[in-house]
Amino acid sequence: MYKVEYDKYKIICFTENGRELAKKLAILLITNGKAKWADQSEVDDNSSIDKPVESLDEFVKENFKAENVLIFIGAAGIAVRAIAPYIKDKTTDPAVIVIDEKGKNVIPVLSGHIGGGVKEAKLIAMLLGAKPVLTTATDVENEFAVDVYAKANGFVISDMKAAKEFTARLLDEKKGYYYVDEGAEALVSGSIGYENIERVSDAGELLKGDKNFFVISYRDDEALSALGFKGDYLKLIPKCIAVGMGCKKGTDGEALYSFCTDKLKEAGIDERAVDALASASIKKDEDGLIFVSEKLDAYYVTFDADELMEIPGDFEASQFALEVTGCDNICERAVVAMGADEVLMHKTKGTGMTFAAGVLRPQKKGSLTVVGIGPGAYEDMTVRAQKALLESDVIAGYTVYCDLVRPYYKDKEYISTPMMGEEKRVELALLTAAKGKAVSLICSGDAGVYGMAGLAFLLGQKFPDVDIKVIPGVTAALSGAALLGAPLIHDFCLISMSDRLTPLELIEKRLRCAAMADMSIVIYNPESKGRKGYLKHACEVLMETLPPERVCGIANNIGRDGESCSVMTLAELKDADADMFSTVFIGNSTTANIGGKMVTQRGYKSER
Repeated sequence: MYKVEYDKYKIICFTENGRELAKKLAILLITNGKAKWADQSEVDDNSSIDKPVESLDEFVKENFKAENVLIFIGAAGIAVRAIAPYIKDKTTDPAVIVIDEKGKNVIPVLSGHIGGGVKEAKLIAMLLGAKPVLTTATDVENEFAVDVYAKANGFVISDMKAAKEFTARLLDEKKGYYYVDEGAEALVSGSIGYENIERVSDAGELLKGDKNFFVISYRDDEALSALGFKGDYLKLIPKCIAVGMGCKKGTDGEALYSFCTDKLKEAGIDERAVDALASASIKKDEDGLIFVSEKLDAYYVTFDADELMEIPGDFEASQFALEVTGCDNICERAVVAMGADEVLMHKTKGTGMTFAAGVLRPQKKGSLTVVGIGPGAYEDMTVRAQKALLESDVIAGYTVYCDLVRPYYKDKEYISTPMMGEEKRVELALLTAAKGKAVSLICSGDAGVYGMAGLAFLLGQKFPDVDIKVIPGVTAALSGAALLGAPLIHDFCLISMSDRLTPLELIEKRLRCAAMADMSIVIYNPESKGRKGYLKHACEVLMETLPPERVCGIANNIGRDGESCSVMTLAELKDADADMFSTVFIGNSTTANIGGKMVTQRGYKSER
């Protein structure tokens, strides 16, 4: 047995073939899928390659921790028996994945949703060119998974039994509803991305009848009961509350915890919503406060007294606290220092302790990735493109392109605009990214060839906090050329016949120059409903220089239903049918029709 470890990925294998696959997978993970192999030193710097394992049980025991991804390369039965003694709870168990040693199938066998097993299996399958084998009902049905949604957004599931019941009804009824409580609005933007999951703004309307629903709220059950929510309903709880506390040195932890939970209840806050407990640096080693943070499953953060005193605002001051700690109000100032933009409970006192609480709004920096999705078929997308879409929160694009990828990424929020809505589309994508979302802006073919990449950078100047990057795709010149044969072996140029942004006179000039240079020419956007006769006109311009028998071709609906191609002469091309889903190829003087294929010759001398 051998193990390969890289970051959270813990891989174990049992044969030499499995060992080679483990190393290959580690390298693909390290290089983010950009290389089939990498320099061995890069691997050694990032992982423990070729480390023998004496005990399978010790390997599992050591690594069976939340946030890890355990990968078994071998039989599924070995993995099941190995992990069985350590399985406790789906909310804390790590993802466990099984891969056959030939790397053909990737199977998430444990913690597929909350542990991220399904998402990781899809990623690994992309990297290896394998098939993800999914067995969870919501994944098989391409249905909304509430536990995946909760994990992706950092929400706590109030009751796993209620979550299962919601999912069971959803699979049966194909309809679900949700309500975002006041105060959590800023934490939930846009739609969930599933047409059959309807957001209801009126709690009263939601409670009419027997609807299958969940609530997103940081308020506790007693506070929500005032709105009519009672019984065993499902609640998703954002971890968005900052609690600030101060205390006398040596204050008992249980007493502090009791005081804290009492005040949370008084404020109507679910204690599971607490994300951070904050205090002054003088209290960084205060056992009682550390105890409270652990009980609340919250971060414990401290600030220097000078830093707290610089926080602007009107705070209730204590001269005693100022003399002892250097800060006149630890609890409330600490809440604001954490980034809370709304204080839910101002400083309140107990016996030798103080409390305050506020709401933390998302501060995550957004990103916009402009993704070329290729000609249209899923299998023609690059691994990097698939990975970007998998990891994004929102997918934006032309309506037709969104429809192409939606079946594979049903859990995403979508922003789509019709043709001619490019500027609005890019602006909406940037605005969404500015709110802290990871947005993928998709383009057919390549994002930088008549795509949205240039416009994204141009409009992105207004959004300096949004990171913009581009992922290339297979442009129609390449995918269409592959259908027709080999028309682009030598120098070629791309020319669009769309005169929406380029004057027709300039397009004509480019056609004439390309013909005079004896270049193979690829014409994009040859015709549209509003531009009839443009391809015929282009052929007439080209025939001022080129002979009518020049070999040409058309590729239609590349990578989509109705895909076809045909080889013809320039004279025949002039009267051919074409539309916005056609790509036209005009050969150079060496291009020939060889067995129905369009082949441009490079100048090689064949030996006879």
